[in-house]
Amino acid sequence: MRVFAKTLVAILTLVLNLNLSAQEQVVVIPKPVAGAPFAYFDQADLFSQAYHLFREGLTIPAIDSLRKLLYNSGVPLDLRNYYLVVANFTDELSPIGLLHEGSNFFDTRLYGLDKARLYYLFISRQRRGASFVSTLLTAKNSPFLQNLPQFVGMFFPFLPSVRALQPDTTWIDVREYDIPPKFRKFSTISVIVKASLEAEKRLATASFDNTAKEHWSFGVATAVTSAKDVDFAVGNDGVIIIRPKRRGDLGSFAVINFHFYAVDTRAKSLATSFHLLGGLRLARVIEPILGIGFGVPVGFLEAHLFAGYSVEVTQVLKSGFKVGDRVEVDPFKTKFRGKPRLGLELKFP
Repeated sequence: MRVFAKTLVAILTLVLNLNLSAQEQVVVIPKPVAGAPFAYFDQADLFSQAYHLFREGLTIPAIDSLRKLLYNSGVPLDLRNYYLVVANFTDELSPIGLLHEGSNFFDTRLYGLDKARLYYLFISRQRRGASFVSTLLTAKNSPFLQNLPQFVGMFFPFLPSVRALQPDTTWIDVREYDIPPKFRKFSTISVIVKASLEAEKRLATASFDNTAKEHWSFGVATAVTSAKDVDFAVGNDGVIIIRPKRRGDLGSFAVINFHFYAVDTRAKSLATSFHLLGGLRLARVIEPILGIGFGVPVGFLEAHLFAGYSVEVTQVLKSGFKVGDRVEVDPFKTKFRGKPRLGLELKFP
């Protein structure tokens, strides 16, 4: 069992290290969409309102003013996509954030770009769409693969003064990214915005975590069984004895989960979800388990109730041997013992 475990850890570590070392990076430059930059005469002076609200630290109403400006401008937006938005109030104050359905402006999390597109929006009164944006994509592993070696190793040790804004024409530059396929699900998106390529000063910088939802996660399950069992052993004096198991047979298992619907495995508390689970008992005996679980969010961690069935590889007496016999040869044979299991699972990481 220990040889098998060490071999498994070594293989997992080697494969994952090779995968991590093969991470790639690419710089992508978004292309202007048709009609960009768009001109909008901001009669309600929403841009100035947003600027002053930002200056006062009232970010939520400031973002609401920016959103209203974009909706009123008629710029075609589909909030199922992701928009990296730069509000160029002045060169000293150009906040950058994310526009997406259900997201806060200062969220830095994207959930994959297979179905959603990525756009860049530059809103300004002093520049007619004239900004330079450089975006670095760094490929990475999924959270499941990133944390798997550590999981296995747990059990097998191995703002400034600026000029005031005046109501004027507001320019909204919209550009679209063409993200290479290998960077669409799991990548880090680092953005640098400058007034021009030659400018040394940066107007805005940000880093976004693009991590798609997954079907896989892992955890530790603690389960009891109603089955009443005993173990046979040979004592120090060579006599066959019985070792009764504690009633309830509480056991801990390292398990891997398959969620029927993809979930955000980076969240501290997942959405409630049904899933399959399978794994091995954390003990000297070999005891695999299969079951079905149901996730219950509890805030700082994720708890799952589950029911399943485990199969213990144990030993029983061969024919001709009985308890109390003194033996000099191996009196045991291997047997598979099934056990119904009910318990609680804690998800990692």
